[in-house]
Amino acid sequence: MIKFWPQKPGIDLNKEVVNLFKYIYCKFDNNLHNNTSSLLSIDIINFQVKRELFRVILYELEILVLDIIELDLTVEELKALTKKITIDLIQKSIDNFYLIIKSSNLNSSNNLEKFCNSDLFIDNLLIYLVFGSQSFLPNNHLFLDINVPMKYVEVLLDNLIIQIANIVFSHCILNQLSLSSLLTFLVSHQLCNDTYISIKSLANFRNNLVWQDLINYYLIQPKILYTNRYQIWLFTPSGLSCKYIYACRGSDFCKLSNLQMLVIVLLELQDFILPKVSSIGLNLCKILIYLWGYL
Repeated sequence: MIKFWPQKPGIDLNKEVVNLFKYIYCKFDNNLHNNTSSLLSIDIINFQVKRELFRVILYELEILVLDIIELDLTVEELKALTKKITIDLIQKSIDNFYLIIKSSNLNSSNNLEKFCNSDLFIDNLLIYLVFGSQSFLPNNHLFLDINVPMKYVEVLLDNLIIQIANIVFSHCILNQLSLSSLLTFLVSHQLCNDTYISIKSLANFRNNLVWQDLINYYLIQPKILYTNRYQIWLFTPSGLSCKYIYACRGSDFCKLSNLQMLVIVLLELQDFILPKVSSIGLNLCKILIYLWGYL
């Protein structure tokens, strides 16, 4: 039976939020291996460190939810502060992670605004956690009514934790000016897994990460935007996995660069031309087969 998220603030919503956070903490005891072909910056660290990083982020998110409730913000005020809230959550997660590994953050002034993208779903998640599902009734593009499955809110929380963890350790990697300093940082704080214990393996990993970011930005993101989808990350018993969910993304087109728009135009041309080319080719093959048989 499908269970639905509480519609309004109150005791029921508070209980579900507490139960959800407890359940997510338990998920961190499962296998945390990345089971996808997509690279994450946290793939370079061992399971113990990865688990601690996830706990730090979830703890900071708990504090954030309590702060929003204490400040008595409205839904509109929360949406207006989404960017600031996201930056603050990422920065606190970075600072606390450095405290746990007993290291200093050499470049805490890095620009974090580039990470405030819609793929985090942080505004939607916080509204569900603080105000309930009824707050989405006028503009809900995913569900026909206010009955939102609990699993959907759980998925949003999974995705946020994994993506922020990826951002946090990307910051750690970029914080190191050279591969040798990165290797020293990983080894001295016992962070890396056995796969990345040489400069060569680190160079391959960082190069692949940069290449993947370019491919995602210029090819993958325009394509999934064009098909009204989002890529989300999940905790599963067998490890980390990613799925695609449907969401209306019409407002995101204005955020695309010229090259990304060109990719979408090419996709549109492909959808228009390829079926016709295939049809013409099929008919030509039939004619050639008929003529060959006749001759």
